[in-house]
Amino acid sequence: MELYNLGGVSWWESQALYHALAYLGREGLILCYPTTPYVCLGLHDDLEQEIEQEYCRMRGIPLMRRETGGGVVYLDSYQVFFQLVLHKDNPLLPLRRDRFYRRFLQPALRLYRHFGVPAELKAPADIVADGRKCSGNASGDIGECVAYVGNILIDFDFRTMSRVLRVPGTAFRQRLQIAMREHMTVLADWLDDLPGYSELTAVLIEEFSGEFGELSPRLPDTELLERASRIGARLASSDWLSLPGRRLPYRRVKIAEGIYLMERRFGREGHLLAVVREGRIADLEVIGRSELNKGLRKAYIGCEWREDLLAEIPVNI
Repeated sequence: MELYNLGGVSWWESQALYHALAYLGREGLILCYPTTPYVCLGLHDDLEQEIEQEYCRMRGIPLMRRETGGGVVYLDSYQVFFQLVLHKDNPLLPLRRDRFYRRFLQPALRLYRHFGVPAELKAPADIVADGRKCSGNASGDIGECVAYVGNILIDFDFRTMSRVLRVPGTAFRQRLQIAMREHMTVLADWLDDLPGYSELTAVLIEEFSGEFGELSPRLPDTELLERASRIGARLASSDWLSLPGRRLPYRRVKIAEGIYLMERRFGREGHLLAVVREGRIADLEVIGRSELNKGLRKAYIGCEWREDLLAEIPVNI
């Protein structure tokens, strides 16, 4: 299998290159990091509901929509990407593609453990350490290939992530930062002396070689670069970004696998915030009607989550 160990690349190349590899029908592993920050939507995200576009424009943060699943992510040079492209008929792929995550993520799991982080897989596609997410991963069919993509979180800008997302108000944004910090972890939380890109990728290359066989280093050729340039322009185009996505009647942000922060209007002035963990309400707070919090928490914390539950909570308690 071909190995493209690219180091720092432009923000758009960090997504467009593996798309180009897939559309050209070429298998390979790409390792890289973006030299400048950007925001990337998942294939099914809705731009208007998900992104605070004016903030991104003011900060000069570009937007892109990838052709793999997963949610909105804020990406920068404190993350190392590993991107595996395989033909759809590759015998390595099981009939149920989500089952491939267990194998695809073994190199990243071993990397974290190599540096003393007690990482484990949380199905289907998260890596967690001490119960907190430390790697987000996704996959998708692209052309005649399948792309599996993931990252190693060296550090993370929680504040900027909370700002690029479109949220109902300040209280939601503050609670979002708290929830991300509670349920995510990075290498900087575990190590005083952080490894550099070369050290991290040396471990990844060794582990991917052990898992998938010999890797043959090469540089992107003209065909790959030209296709990536065209694809990058499309993935960042206003028409592609504005494709309609999934919309919910309430705001929901996924923090990690099985953990969500949700909000709905509560009467004329209130906002109800709920943290849902593993299918049950873990926390509940009414902003603007604080006198109701004790009763609502007693009544609803621990309840099984249903999509219509927030709408059922009475506003005139």
